[in-house]
Amino acid sequence: MQIEFIGKHFEITEHLRAFVESKLSRFKRLLRETGEDQTEVVITISSARAKHTDDNINKTSIYRVDIDIYIKSNGGGTVHAWEEDKDVYTAIDKVLDEVERQLLKLKERRLNYRRKSSKTKEEIREIPLEPLEEEQETKTFVIEETFSVEKPMSVEDAILELTENHMVFLPFMDTKDGKIKILYRKRSDSFGVIDLGCKG
Repeated sequence: MQIEFIGKHFEITEHLRAFVESKLSRFKRLLRETGEDQTEVVITISSARAKHTDDNINKTSIYRVDIDIYIKSNGGGTVHAWEEDKDVYTAIDKVLDEVERQLLKLKERRLNYRRKSSKTKEEIREIPLEPLEEEQETKTFVIEETFSVEKPMSVEDAILELTENHMVFLPFMDTKDGKIKILYRKRSDSFGVIDLGCKG
């Protein structure tokens, strides 16, 4: 994974960099299927003085740690979490726990899509084909199949499902506007979306 450190009013030391990188290694198992070279991690650490009403009290620093993870493969995805603490190492530990929770949730969502799509494939395989009469053999024919759009999803989630299940097209209900759309794979290995203009 590509790791970038940004310090705002804070110096990133080699010791801190090594500490964070060793902690990030626990996410390798969660990011294995996306490919490490397809994952970018940005850690931003900023420092600010805590506010006190009494001027005689020494103002202590508050550290804020933001972690952004950008997944560039398999439909993509972004994870963002932040925490604040008087101790920078405590803030790092807290934010890493939140990142792990979000990555587990993302992995579970991907597994659910795989299970759902494999179930749909099985249902399509079980559709019985009617025997053709002799005069129809020379004619072009169309087999009509129904495809149910059970759950709204974003374009990114639709790309994930299409890619993981090696499908050519996928009808889905867009979570942004509630419209039925068809996602399809282009020859250039990119994707197109057809808006049917009707609500689901």
